Amino acid sequence: MVKDLDDLSRVAVIEIDESAAIIIEQIDDEITLSIASVVGVHFQVTAEQALKLSEALVIAAENAAKSRAST
Repeated sequence: MVKDLDDLSRVAVIEIDESAAIIIEQIDDEITLSIASVVGVHFQVTAEQALKLSEALVIAAENAAKSRAST
């Protein structure tokens, strides 16, 4: 079975709740982030911006985990 292009480009779908999700797609050097909810938003970032975003999310997640563990 051959996947269509959308399936091949989709990197992740992160469900926030029943009505919202973050979708990350990538083809060649184009990275698209979509926030799907009642009002959808999408934007493209460069590889450098995507790395900064992922680093910031890692730091925030680590800090949140530490905070949760201390309470």
